[in-house]
Amino acid sequence: MDRTEKIAAILGITEAIKQYGIPSKFCPTLAIIVGALLEYAENPTSEGIIQGVVLGATVTGGYKVVKSSGTAVLNSDSKKKESALAYEHEDYRGV
Repeated sequence: MDRTEKIAAILGITEAIKQYGIPSKFCPTLAIIVGALLEYAENPTSEGIIQGVVLGATVTGGYKVVKSSGTAVLNSDSKKKESALAYEHEDYRGV
């Protein structure tokens, strides 16, 4: 399994377990554990475990960056719409 497939597997497994009710605050730890297990299955040495931990941590960080960027973009669009509505409302009152 190459790294891209492992990243997809870590995200998928973590999301599936999250759907069963695990709190979101435990998902980064879960992703690191899943990464370590996947890498250990392919390379059963301490180096494999370390590579899996790094891969799980990388996936967690990448997910947070994408999520926060998307939230920032969505929030900036809604603020623009709100300010446009406020401007139209002020025009309506004749101010």
